[in-house]
Amino acid sequence: MYKINFNHLYYFLVISREGSIVRASKKLHISQPALSHQLKILEEDLGQKLFDRLGKRLVINSNGEAVREYAHKIFRHSEEMLQFLKSESHDFVKIIKVGTVPWLSKDQTYEFLRSLIFSQHIRVEVFQKDLETLIKDIQNGHLDIILCDSPYSARSKKLQGHHLKKDPILCVSSTKQGFKGKFPSCIEGKKVVTYSEACMMAEKIDAFLKSGKVKVQMVGAFTDSSLIRVTIERGGVIGFLPESVVKQSLKLKTLVKIGELAGATSSLWAITRKDYKKDGLIASLLRKVSDSP
Repeated sequence: MYKINFNHLYYFLVISREGSIVRASKKLHISQPALSHQLKILEEDLGQKLFDRLGKRLVINSNGEAVREYAHKIFRHSEEMLQFLKSESHDFVKIIKVGTVPWLSKDQTYEFLRSLIFSQHIRVEVFQKDLETLIKDIQNGHLDIILCDSPYSARSKKLQGHHLKKDPILCVSSTKQGFKGKFPSCIEGKKVVTYSEACMMAEKIDAFLKSGKVKVQMVGAFTDSSLIRVTIERGGVIGFLPESVVKQSLKLKTLVKIGELAGATSSLWAITRKDYKKDGLIASLLRKVSDSP
């Protein structure tokens, strides 16, 4: 029986992700000649070339893509095996890896993950990165699901978007004092903290203010909705947040609702590989919460 070298397989995965021996060698802290030799041995063992060489670049070919998919499964099963051995009850453990963008509502993320977190046989791992990096990670098999606030733009035919939930966007403050007239004219000239430009929410808030011809003082732009909420609670500024983010604060009266952005909602989206139905757990999870067919 052929015994594959796991080190060679791991080096191959890093090379495929980085796209060159030079970048991969820096990541792995291995000399370029040594890494090239390891790749050559793997290709000789498998009897197939895994990359096409275009100048100094390595482009993964169809054989390489197939090996990469199997390699990700092998390493994922290895992780699950170790979790099984570490478990006192020796229960089978399935690892689900989820990526989220930093500005996504933590409440929405938790609601999506709740059923997984409390399952005896599932371990959830969550990673926060920018969307571009998350897309690369799920394409490379490092993630099972991405949660974000915008629809998938179909940059890769191997990925698919799923609309999960809409959330009203509220204008909130720590107090109702100092607001005269109807919303949104009552916030004219007020100091506002908002989302960074990378977030879809920032575009919706700007569009709402422009449509209502309301001018405000933008004094802060953050990537974390929880930080926006805390800043507003401390007083002196107002902000716009999804209802799920401020629900508890409104109940505790640390925040008050000034108005709601008519025609604008915060959306929760999931991105998966198109073959997600091969994983019964992920398919079942998306069926429960997805608006997509």
